[in-house]
Amino acid sequence: MKYPTPEDPARAPVWENYAVAQAVEASRGHIPEHTLAYGVEVDGTRLRLRFQLSEVTEPDYEDIDDIVGDFEGLVGPDLEVEFLLEVLEWRRLSPHERVRWVYLSRVD
Repeated sequence: MKYPTPEDPARAPVWENYAVAQAVEASRGHIPEHTLAYGVEVDGTRLRLRFQLSEVTEPDYEDIDDIVGDFEGLVGPDLEVEFLLEVLEWRRLSPHERVRWVYLSRVD
C-alpha cells in the first residue's frame, strides 16, 4: 500500500479531511458539556454534524447552534449542512457508519 505524502496527496481523502478539519475548527471552545461524541458525516456536498449527548441543557443547545453556524460559515453557502442530535446513555459508534468522529468523551 502506498500512503499519501505532502508531495503526493492523491491517495488521501482530501474532501473528507477538509470537512473534518472544518468540523474541528467550528467546535473549538464550543463542545457541549454533555457531549459523548461529535463528528461529521460526509456525502458529497451534503454534510451532517452528528452530536451524541447524555442530556441536553440550554447551554448545550447554544453550543450546538454556535458549532453549526460556524461550520456553515467555514464551508460556504453551496453545501447542504444539517445536524443530528441524539440523546443516549452511552455513546454509540459503529465502524459501518460514515461518520468521522472528532471528539469522544472519556470512558470512566
